[in-house]
Amino acid sequence: MKNYKKAALATMVLAAMPLLAATSNTAIKVTTFADENGENNNACSLREALKTAADRRSYGGCTVVDITSVSTKVIQLEAGTYSLDKELAPEVNVSILGKTPADWTRKSIIINDYPAQTNLETIITAKNATRLFNTTVGNRFLGLTHIILKDGNTSDRGGAIYAGADVNLLNTQILNSQAAKEGGAIFMAGPFASLTINHSLIQGNQAPKASVIAMSCFNDNVYSKRKIDIATSSLIGNGSNASSSMLEFCGEPDVNLSTNTIAKNIASLTNGSIIKFTGDTKAGTETNNTSSILSDASILTLNSNTIVENTANTSFLYDKMGLKALSFNLLAYNIGTNACRYLLGPAADEKAVGVGLVYNALALVGANKCDVPTASLPTDHTNIDVSGINDVRTLLSPLQTASEATAFLPIYYPKNNNTNNDLVNVGLSGAECSANDQRGIFRNTTNTLYFDPTANNTCDIGAVELMKLAAADKADISNKSLKLELTDPYKMQFDRFDALVKNPDDPNLIASDKEQLALYKNLVENTKTNLHYRAIYINLKKNVIPASQAVSLLPQEIEQDGEHRLKFYSKDSYTVTAEPLGRGQINDSVTNIDTGDKENLVCEWNADLEQIIFYRKDDVITQAGDKVFCKYTIQLNSDPTIKSSGLIQAAFVNIAPEAKNTSLTFKYQKHEKKVLNLLDFANDEGDTGEGGAGPVNKPNKPKFWKNADGVELPIRLIDVPETNLVITADRQGACPEPDQEETCYGGNIYVQEKNTFNPFNFNFKYKVYDADGLASNEATVNTISTATTTDDTRNASGGSGGGSINMFGLFGLFGLLAYRRFKK
Repeated sequence: MKNYKKAALATMVLAAMPLLAATSNTAIKVTTFADENGENNNACSLREALKTAADRRSYGGCTVVDITSVSTKVIQLEAGTYSLDKELAPEVNVSILGKTPADWTRKSIIINDYPAQTNLETIITAKNATRLFNTTVGNRFLGLTHIILKDGNTSDRGGAIYAGADVNLLNTQILNSQAAKEGGAIFMAGPFASLTINHSLIQGNQAPKASVIAMSCFNDNVYSKRKIDIATSSLIGNGSNASSSMLEFCGEPDVNLSTNTIAKNIASLTNGSIIKFTGDTKAGTETNNTSSILSDASILTLNSNTIVENTANTSFLYDKMGLKALSFNLLAYNIGTNACRYLLGPAADEKAVGVGLVYNALALVGANKCDVPTASLPTDHTNIDVSGINDVRTLLSPLQTASEATAFLPIYYPKNNNTNNDLVNVGLSGAECSANDQRGIFRNTTNTLYFDPTANNTCDIGAVELMKLAAADKADISNKSLKLELTDPYKMQFDRFDALVKNPDDPNLIASDKEQLALYKNLVENTKTNLHYRAIYINLKKNVIPASQAVSLLPQEIEQDGEHRLKFYSKDSYTVTAEPLGRGQINDSVTNIDTGDKENLVCEWNADLEQIIFYRKDDVITQAGDKVFCKYTIQLNSDPTIKSSGLIQAAFVNIAPEAKNTSLTFKYQKHEKKVLNLLDFANDEGDTGEGGAGPVNKPNKPKFWKNADGVELPIRLIDVPETNLVITADRQGACPEPDQEETCYGGNIYVQEKNTFNPFNFNFKYKVYDADGLASNEATVNTISTATTTDDTRNASGGSGGGSINMFGLFGLFGLLAYRRFKK
């Protein structure tokens, strides 16, 4: 099962500054809400910041921070309202950032991680007197993040933005803007101007044509080519009865509308449309005929959108021009003649219209019918006909007011009525629907749930996925080194967060750091008291080392008083149990597991660690092709009927022992013999953990290899410089298979230089074998002559003098520059 994970979108919205690769690292900081233009050197306005960025020199109260000619300039705004007296016309690529809407003292109730998302607090208003942005002067990129644009007004096109080049909106709102001609919110004027909108709200905008987005169709009699992506956004309450459309596409666009809520918008009931994708004239089979405003090479993709409760003659108007691919959309319950309409008349008998329909919810007959060619709806089509469901409330909640639970966007929640016409869990998973729902929640999984296949979360139709508890199956895991991959990393993370809590370096991360400190403190203490031989520790929490040993739970979505909450795992909210099943091989069922080995297995839930511990009572390793199996069940405490079971498939392996480097120092000209116990520098703690015992049935199992006669001979020497060193041992004999032709040693190792006057250093390597004959890594023993250290009589003052710096000094300097944070 894929991991439940926070979406990249959510990460960007809450915490990141989404800049281009060539974006400046330093922002021009705006310090006044007034629309000043050079008259006050004590404050920096947004208009002055744009001029400073373009001229690459200080202006007004703004200080230049980036004088390069190629980078995208960054302007940082604070919370508050910036009022414009006239439109802003950037002449340089610019990314304008509002205050990040985040509360770092709380976790997000959507992603269960810091920070919590909050309302947008940065507003740019034109007070209904002017357009807000015009980028056609310099044809430059405009990026807006965490900003509300409101009350734009123009007697021409593009009430909020008149775009000559690419526009990127992230977590931005365009509210109540108007254009007298077209493009109430945005008009794409440039021949290649593209538009990307993510996690944004477009609401209350108006124009006679295209109340939200319009565009130029031609430039120099050539179709305008542009990419338009609108994702995880809400387009709500735009337009009027006098408007002909909301989104109107022409030229040669490649349009992708994915995971959006498009609702309560208005266009003319006589001839208006919400989404218009037609060539208007000669919209037949002629390719690229320029009498059509839409090229036949155009593409429209609608995936996982909720398009309901709009008022217009047609919600989706199309003809034969271009390709139209619709999947996992709810396109119904709109007021008007048709949900879908073919421009030139009834669609049933039309051929080569270019409409593809899979897994949509549509009314195929009756009121607000989606009129499409019969060829697009073969007898085995996968679309759901909702003609017989008269009330949209049967399938959807009322439109939810924007709140933290909805990621601050108006959305609908699907309802699970456990019928074939539900929008929930239509049976497809993987990449067919959008990867995340509109809230940023990972939608679905692809793996089989062995114990309850029907509990698998598959694609829901529409913009929002209704989550239900699913205990992930975990395949192909094995025990890791208890020391190197468990207890040592736990201690390292504890030390790291302990230092950060005592000496905070970022006030935003204090709450998160304290939580991580408590987490790793618990793991350090309780892992030490719950060490088991070759055990597998399986956690149910994300971001815990080692990540490869975690199972991920899809949370249960709880509805209470009309509001939805995700119930993430916590030991207070859920009860977990586990039991061993046996060993063997399975394909698509768990019925053929051999239970004969069950008595040697332990699989149990440890409430202190909040982990499943899976181990054997003996030291038998799992043979190739076999697995050992454990079943775990998680149950919601507030409703015990909500539970899910997962299957753990594991293999127990022998972890190689660890050998460490060491050294011996010989006094120059003293002919010393050194005694070395190499087992002091080796361990088998990958199997046992530090201070741990052997398996339950053999707790005193030796750490290192003994031959058939019980003689301990676990040390093998490699690359010994025999012309320079004499090495002997207390005992020696054959190594274990498959290295039985080699000599192994036991007890003390004795090392002596052959040449008393040797002024050089040497080294040799060694490895050790554990009790089962598995070899460690190769480690090195360095022999150091004091002729190269304290007894070195060479002139130390020769060379480059006391002002030089060696490579280790450089490393030290570089270390001072290193930022203490790294990826968890």
